[in-house]
Amino acid sequence: MATLAEWQAQQVKDNAVDVSQASEDFNFGSEDSGWLASMAAGVPSGIFKIFEGAATLGATLLDLGVDKDRADSVEAFFDKINPFDEAASATAAGKITELIINLGVPGAPAFKIGSGLAKATLKAKEAGTYLSFGEKARRLGQGALATGATDAIFVGDVEATGSFGDFMGGPTQLDRDSDTPVSEILNRLKFGIEGSAFAGAIGGVGYGISAIRNSKGFAKAPEGTGMNLAMDKFLRTVSGGVTSKGFKNINQFLIDNARRGNVDADLNRIATFRDTIDDNVIAVAEKYSKTIGNKISSPKLQKELLEEMQEVMVSGGGKDGKMVPLFNAVDEIGEDALTGRQFKTGSGLLEKYKPGSPLPDKVVKWDKKKGQRVLDSAGKEVMESTKVIDPTTGRPKKMVRVDIDGVNSEKRKAFIAKLKKYGATKKERRDLFDTITDGREMFGEMFTGIGRRLTPDSFEKFKDVLKVSLNDVVDRGYSVFRNNAGQTTVAKNYPPTNDIIKKTVNYYKRVARQKGYNVAAPGKKPEPGQLGDEVFEKLVDQTWRTATMDKGFITASQVKPGTVKLGSVPEFFTNSVRSNLDNASKKFIGTDVSNLAEITKVDKLVIQRLLGKNKNPMSTLVDGVSNLSAQVRSGQAFDEMVVKNNILKTAWSRWDKGFKTIDPKTKKEIQVAPRTGPEPESPFLFENQGEAQKFLGGVASDFKEIAPGAADSSRVIDRFIDTNLPLKGVDDIEKARLANLTEAGQRISNPIAGKWALKEVAETFMKSEEASKSLAAQIYNNLVLYPKGTSQMAKTVLAPFTHARNFLSATSFAAANGHLPFGNIDDVKKAWNSLQAPGPFGFKKSNEFYQELLRLGVVNSSVRLRQVQDLLQDAKFGAILNNVNSDWALNKLMRRFNKIKKGAEDAYTAEDDFWKIFTFLGEKTKISNAYKNSGLRLGQEFTDINGVKRLFNDRTMNELSADLVRNTVPNYSYVSEFIKGLRKLPLGNFIAFPAEILRTGVNIVDTALREINYSTMINGQIVKPLVGRGRQRLMGMAITTAAIPLGITAATKTIYDITEDEVNAMKRYVADWSKNSVLIPFRKEDGTLQYIDFSHLNAYDTLTRPIQTVLNKVEAGKADEDGIMDDFILGLIESTKELGAPFISESIWTEALQDVAPILGRNGTDSEGRRIWNPQDSRGDKLSKALSHLVEAQLPLNWRQLERLGLSMFPADSEGRFSERGDEYTFGNEALGILGMRRVDVNPKKSFNYKVSDYKKGVRNSRGLFTSATLKGGIVSPENLIDAYINANRSLYQVNRELYQDIQAAQVLGMSEDSLSEGMIKRGERKAFNSLIEGEFRPLKISKDVQDIFEIRASELGVANPYERAESVIDSISDQLSSASLRGDLFPDITNPFDIAIIPNLVDQVSEMVTSTATTTAPGFVGQGNVGIPTTNVPYERLNTDQKINKANNLDNFIKP
Repeated sequence: MATLAEWQAQQVKDNAVDVSQASEDFNFGSEDSGWLASMAAGVPSGIFKIFEGAATLGATLLDLGVDKDRADSVEAFFDKINPFDEAASATAAGKITELIINLGVPGAPAFKIGSGLAKATLKAKEAGTYLSFGEKARRLGQGALATGATDAIFVGDVEATGSFGDFMGGPTQLDRDSDTPVSEILNRLKFGIEGSAFAGAIGGVGYGISAIRNSKGFAKAPEGTGMNLAMDKFLRTVSGGVTSKGFKNINQFLIDNARRGNVDADLNRIATFRDTIDDNVIAVAEKYSKTIGNKISSPKLQKELLEEMQEVMVSGGGKDGKMVPLFNAVDEIGEDALTGRQFKTGSGLLEKYKPGSPLPDKVVKWDKKKGQRVLDSAGKEVMESTKVIDPTTGRPKKMVRVDIDGVNSEKRKAFIAKLKKYGATKKERRDLFDTITDGREMFGEMFTGIGRRLTPDSFEKFKDVLKVSLNDVVDRGYSVFRNNAGQTTVAKNYPPTNDIIKKTVNYYKRVARQKGYNVAAPGKKPEPGQLGDEVFEKLVDQTWRTATMDKGFITASQVKPGTVKLGSVPEFFTNSVRSNLDNASKKFIGTDVSNLAEITKVDKLVIQRLLGKNKNPMSTLVDGVSNLSAQVRSGQAFDEMVVKNNILKTAWSRWDKGFKTIDPKTKKEIQVAPRTGPEPESPFLFENQGEAQKFLGGVASDFKEIAPGAADSSRVIDRFIDTNLPLKGVDDIEKARLANLTEAGQRISNPIAGKWALKEVAETFMKSEEASKSLAAQIYNNLVLYPKGTSQMAKTVLAPFTHARNFLSATSFAAANGHLPFGNIDDVKKAWNSLQAPGPFGFKKSNEFYQELLRLGVVNSSVRLRQVQDLLQDAKFGAILNNVNSDWALNKLMRRFNKIKKGAEDAYTAEDDFWKIFTFLGEKTKISNAYKNSGLRLGQEFTDINGVKRLFNDRTMNELSADLVRNTVPNYSYVSEFIKGLRKLPLGNFIAFPAEILRTGVNIVDTALREINYSTMINGQIVKPLVGRGRQRLMGMAITTAAIPLGITAATKTIYDITEDEVNAMKRYVADWSKNSVLIPFRKEDGTLQYIDFSHLNAYDTLTRPIQTVLNKVEAGKADEDGIMDDFILGLIESTKELGAPFISESIWTEALQDVAPILGRNGTDSEGRRIWNPQDSRGDKLSKALSHLVEAQLPLNWRQLERLGLSMFPADSEGRFSERGDEYTFGNEALGILGMRRVDVNPKKSFNYKVSDYKKGVRNSRGLFTSATLKGGIVSPENLIDAYINANRSLYQVNRELYQDIQAAQVLGMSEDSLSEGMIKRGERKAFNSLIEGEFRPLKISKDVQDIFEIRASELGVANPYERAESVIDSISDQLSSASLRGDLFPDITNPFDIAIIPNLVDQVSEMVTSTATTTAPGFVGQGNVGIPTTNVPYERLNTDQKINKANNLDNFIKP
């Protein structure tokens, strides 16, 4: 510890620095080395440091007990021979690189060897066991100790590196005052201890992350006991919250995603039909309207055409002209080995095949192992059937297919005649009838999907029901049933209009009067006993409000499928016997429960009109197919899960029991012992707890039955349960299992229900989200969640300029994966033509391709858009508008707005889809070529990168490419449930997007490394087909996230001759959100600077910003003398804040609410400290400004940017170019802002005022540290008072140093000293400026008023005034702090003299030993006469007078720089 005299000498030396060196002292950086060169130099320099560290340690050990300076000589030697040291130390990036190499090169292998964890884990896996938590912890500890040892041995310069103790204090704080071999060795020992702790922590976290990221993650039951079990359960909980699959099994998750993709593809196909009908009908109607001189409006003609087309759509050859289902037997679906495509007529290998063309009956036989044609003895090609053969019959397998008969010929002819009359072209007529044909075919596909799951007996019942209900199921378009969740559709979202209700009331009255009821005369008040309008209005209201219709095709319902159930219908419509007997007087009207099929003739038409029955083919297709698609795709997903589970169960059982196979060398059959090799993936569904424990281990309580009990309970997992139609087994295993059950057990309604799974997996099947209906929840939803969603939508989807930035920034997704944006023109065209947004550029030309991408989960997964949509759905605020009669003016306005919103959403989705499609096509081309170049031929079998055996064909390449895109490009389907749940909090904006950036960014690197290391057998040789693709992907990530932004920055610095000092100075005068951004600097003609915040365009800013933050902190800490570790820690802390900001910061809406809220808010001040209103404003003005501020948060269309763009269009000499704050805008710059490339002026003069305000606030807070600690009441000791004074001055020093750096930066940016002085003098800080400009620190002065308070308080308490006792110490500390320089972070280390341990006199032998071994003279002990008192901190009050004087006089022993 330095004495006061030594410290003062250091201060004099520091203050002797020439003022001209201010900018260098300020540490803006060096111009000698760029960041890239510095990082490059850091690698070899780090290698030198390894040898330097070991050599220095050896020399230090030799210096022990000898007055030699061997260690210094070694350091000097390495300084001379290391040519990279200076360049590496020039930038923070170089220093960190050097340190990573210095410690990592010896440390990483030491950890691996010391722990032996990798080998132990591999052995355990091969043996089918697992390492316990205790064993893992022990091995991690061994590795950590080994790493700590290498850190202590090989660290090049321990003091230059620093320690955590330097930052936090404590036993590992390095001793920089002693320059002895002992202190050097002790410092290395401290560093090694920290290294062990750090390595252990990193290893433990790495193990946890590895376990969580494992895609198959926790497929087994929890294992172990005690701490092992607790840690396993903890990691499971974390994994379930943060991983994409949540608590689902990975196969369940993937199959469920595929289900959603299939539904989306169905809906997209319907949308294509709808658009075709809409476009052609409008064109024909407008053409005919003009032909007849607009005597009939186009909308009216459109309605006529649509109604007639609807009649054709649902017509057939059945009774009353209805559709008739046809049940045909067709060949079982096969798969083409070359293309991987499924088709209806069989399977086979094709050399030439155009997707979509019919397949032949026979194809050339192919030898998959040899990869060549099979030839007979005559050298002719052997042909094989494309049909799937049933081995029991030797004939092609047959399957059921449901078709719908042709449309009614008379109606078809009549519609064609009308189209011709209206002038429809041949193409328009063909398009409309193709839509009818394709739509009916799609209905057939849906019914086929339902029928194929049924047992033979069930299928016969299904046929009977479908024959009588086909038209009702297909033609189910009713307005009142739109947009309802759940299985039963309730009429509530789209009520009838007032006009329809009025007409229905009048009809009810007329029928009642005809049936003999006493109805009041029209327009007259009802007399006693008469039935007035109120009665009939209530009847009408009950009719539509109690109407329900089941979704799907369910025969077990109370009514036949597709039928509307009426919970309350007037008795005069049903003519029931009960009503005639009970209501003979006709003085009241009873109601019955009925269904619409039982209502006849005009009565039925009136109720259909009340419920909004649509006579529109578009509604028929959309409502009908979407209703059936959900049921069919859900059933297929359940079946696929069971099939996948049985495959896993078979493979695991084979491994468990052992199996016979052919030895590839001897070609003989051999027996493989049980449990040989790694354990296969475990199944996830079981018949009972015992079977579950057999496969997964654990105890009975680890498992849970899925939807146990009756079929009603099964509806929690499958809302389409139909107890009338039992299902058949989905595969041979399931069929055999069912055959062994009782007849009742064979009647399954869902293949998953009744099975067992891990408890958390079972609960994901049964999880249902119920919206809270409490008043508090509704208030929260409507005042917080819904405005949060609308504000986010306003700033993205409804902001046209944001669309441009959205499209442009998404290029980085392709680039990061190694695809040059727009590099392949064919891929650009194909992606462009596949987009589903309306527009004049050829969209929707490749709909079948887009539907395939939907099934693969590649497209329609925009993270930002889907999160906003989910947020609005959570709030359900829009339902309020729908509950108002739909002819209400606001509702009509909202419907128009919804069309605009839908168009904007489609555009936003298209912008996202384009780059996903482009990336998909690029991946497919690159990996296909990689396999081909490695010798793989079409149709050959190979093992893919995931260890799955596949055929090399088009389908496989599609699936592998889609998997790459889903995992390396943000995809909302992969956002974890935890992150999705955060959207319901008032915090965060688009939190799913940064979460996806983190997931996909890590996945890109992980995928690249896996590709580089992946090997497979092709044509008998082990090859690495994807090594080049992996390197390309790594390069793409590096270029996108680092080289491009930093390269552009370096280029503009060179072009505009901008120094590193100017860039660093500029960073002090940018907005807080840009301080750690990548800033591209420019110089204007007048010499002032501008910048573009590149981070706004960089989608991967979430990944790179924390790194940039650490580098900024290390760079800023060059002036201190305690190594880089403390600055590194500060950088990590701030980078953690940057990383968490999107998740914990206020949302757009809640921030605005906080700004204006008088209670628990900022009461008229925004988060940047700007006033929204003046405190002196009237209440009315405050309310007006508050509302304006809230409205601004909801305004769409980038209105601020539009405002700037408008101002920039005024002539150069016009006052209109200036904003209210006097800012002038140029059109070119504002136009670039549309793409996110607007240049921002750096205006230190304007910003300096805010800096001074922050300074004054900081000074007040620093004073508060002293007063709050010492004037809080009660007894205050001199020790407390000195502690508070030191803490207050430490804070005040940082406040002053911050403004000193701002002043230096402003001068670098061209601001004169006079301007700076003027800015501070106006704020009453003349003295402060005079000190700051010289880099001098003015310590805290204790005012006379505060001193008087101490006196008064002491008098009131009857104790001595603590200030009088401490005054001399405070004065001494103040005098010395006045000499402290602000040029470096050099606040003295001051120890409170009232808080010094009283060290006892030791026995003479020990005292002599200490004296003889000490390398410096120790100061005299305070209180040497207190022999026998234990070492302790003795309170000041217990010291005698001599001890108190001694403490005060020895202050110089307790201050060091």
